[in-house]
Amino acid sequence: MKPLQALADAKILAPIDVELGNLLARRASGTLGDLADVQVVAIAGALLSAERASGHSCVSLRDLSEWRRGDNVVGIAMPDAAGCRAILERSGLCGDGSAPSPLVLDGDRLYLYRFHLAEHRLAAAIRARLEADVTAAPLTDDTAGLFAKCFGAAAEEPVNWQAVAAAAALRNNLTVITGGPGTGKTYTVARVLALLLTQDASRRVAIAAPTGKAAARLAESLNEAAEELELRDDVRAALPREGRTLHRLLGYQPWKDEFRHGADAPLAEDVVVVDEASMVDLLMMDALFAAVRPDAKIILLGDQDQLASVDTGFVLGDICRAADGCGTHHSPAFAAWYAGLTGQRVEAANVAAPIRDAVVRLHRSRRFEDRPGIGAFAEAVRRGDVDGALDVLAEGSEEVAHRVAFTGIGVLMDPLIPAIDAYLDAATPDADLDAATSEVALQRLGAFRILCAVREGPRGVAGINDEIERWLRSRGKITRAQWYRGRPVLVTANDPATGLYNGDVGVVRIQDGRAVVHFMAGGSLRAIPTSRMPAHATAWAMTVHKAQGSEFDSVHLVLPDVDNRVLARELIYTGVTRARTSVTIHGPASVLRAAIGRVTTRASGLEASLRSSSRRGPGESGATRS
Repeated sequence: MKPLQALADAKILAPIDVELGNLLARRASGTLGDLADVQVVAIAGALLSAERASGHSCVSLRDLSEWRRGDNVVGIAMPDAAGCRAILERSGLCGDGSAPSPLVLDGDRLYLYRFHLAEHRLAAAIRARLEADVTAAPLTDDTAGLFAKCFGAAAEEPVNWQAVAAAAALRNNLTVITGGPGTGKTYTVARVLALLLTQDASRRVAIAAPTGKAAARLAESLNEAAEELELRDDVRAALPREGRTLHRLLGYQPWKDEFRHGADAPLAEDVVVVDEASMVDLLMMDALFAAVRPDAKIILLGDQDQLASVDTGFVLGDICRAADGCGTHHSPAFAAWYAGLTGQRVEAANVAAPIRDAVVRLHRSRRFEDRPGIGAFAEAVRRGDVDGALDVLAEGSEEVAHRVAFTGIGVLMDPLIPAIDAYLDAATPDADLDAATSEVALQRLGAFRILCAVREGPRGVAGINDEIERWLRSRGKITRAQWYRGRPVLVTANDPATGLYNGDVGVVRIQDGRAVVHFMAGGSLRAIPTSRMPAHATAWAMTVHKAQGSEFDSVHLVLPDVDNRVLARELIYTGVTRARTSVTIHGPASVLRAAIGRVTTRASGLEASLRSSSRRGPGESGATRS
């Protein structure tokens, strides 16, 4: 169909969007006699597909009717929302979601069937947990005593939100703990697990994250936090020692493209903790909730202000915003439970929504107390305070720097020479090729990272990595071989066959004359032949998305020289908060200003559905952009 091809030529649609639009046009032509109506269905379906690829689970009819980017390209203006609805309903291709159909109309939202099903099912699963009877068993003396030890110290805030989060997790079968870096999410959940196991040491616990790197960090952090606690031997033995990716936890079967665990074969675990929940997309979160028994606990940890998932949806953001939209008061039952545990009070109201008891935000960050410049800049970005963020940069400090002019790769590399030399010294020698030296190399690699806002272009990941390798070769630090000693490698796809997962980072070593890639997994070294490596990329630089779940001592954040619609407040915030000690931003002030002032939006019906205290059928709620 010519209008679709014109949109593709204008880079508005991808080939797969065009194919879907053409398929819908062929099927609609039998029921719609008017070519103009057929074109509306085709364009609506193709645009929906394109929006889905941009992370939106749906598109509103109003947005479709007001869509104007393609008017000058195809010469067709979409009808108003009512007109779009009438044509779609007559096409025979739209259902209400109760039975399979190519498209689904739910109120003023248009979905592809798969994503409507996932969103509707996930909303129902979340509501079921929120509305379930949450009468908690009285705590044993041991559990009550441990709670007092963990959270009994005088809080530095009027309300000890870590204690509130722990009380919620002890009581609820769904708890969401959100907050920025250093607010104590992992600290809190380590104590929650200790409390749950002190109450019942037979509980089975799983800890997971979207990426292998994040799962390993979660396990390491939990184990370190648990060492600070005085626990019974049976409780300590029951604490999980290893984190798993969500794919591994749910038993992903690539030959079927499905999970082993689901509603018909649920997980055995009684408690499932998921870190970096902002990275979990709609389909994965739907699969997770389906696989966890209704009587088991789900605890989600994440920062709602970080980047949304790469794929469809922003489930964590939708849940947190739904709670925020229900006010600040907890239910009287939760307030009484918390008072019984702590002797303290939280605000309560009879009309409080159940979701308000399940979502707890931690406010005070301790991570940047010794680095107030990073903390101040990150908080200004989070709030969207453009002038405040630029004022922090203008003050100038060793913690936060801004380099407007990007005159060449040397601007990036010169400050990193000591860190890169230390890394290559550990990574390149043939002698002492063992786990210890590889672990040192990976630790030194984690001391710095260059993060890019975009993937393509001279300031994108591909261009920066190429420039870095040329710069290193010109100084004799690496060879021209593809698998040179010390090449940092980022896994970009899950591969159960090798046990490597998206986000894992390794280092190339030469063993018996052959290149192998060393990864640290579960505290032990794994050597993967290059011939068995899954999809991967060089990792001197990586996108901000790929850095989620990781931390580095020094971060250099590279922005493009002109504004780009992918640049947004969440991207800058996520990139900056990957740094532990210093961050340098490379890019024009105008680009940074535009990015901080722009908020990422994801069209979804989940937030509106969760705000409601009553169950609603298809067609009764409006779309929101989260």
